[in-house]
Amino acid sequence: MAADYPGLLLLSRNEALRAYVDLVLSDRNIPVRHFDLAREGLFWLVDHTPRYILLDEDLDVDPFSVAARIRHVKRLKEVPLAVLISPSEKLRTTAEVVRVSSIEKPLTREKLLRFLGLNPEGSLG
Repeated sequence: MAADYPGLLLLSRNEALRAYVDLVLSDRNIPVRHFDLAREGLFWLVDHTPRYILLDEDLDVDPFSVAARIRHVKRLKEVPLAVLISPSEKLRTTAEVVRVSSIEKPLTREKLLRFLGLNPEGSLG
């Protein structure tokens, strides 16, 4: 049985993005587990169920195919999942077709906390 993970799984090769997400969420005591490669993250998901999943469009493979694969796992269907995308109608449409949330870059504290269902007010950052 997969262990619950109380934080965010972030799949991104961007070190600055990972550091920013770590900084914002450490203020809320939300742990972040990140991987550079989609395959590593998918292997981790075999044994873990995170509270949230965020995929960067700059993955080593297509993030929408990774999102679709994650959505096919019954245990992960209800986990909030989003793909971080550049502002683009094509990418927004792709997210809609795959039925995954999208968050447009640049990622801000407010966008991240809104995705997590948290109130962005009243916190430093």
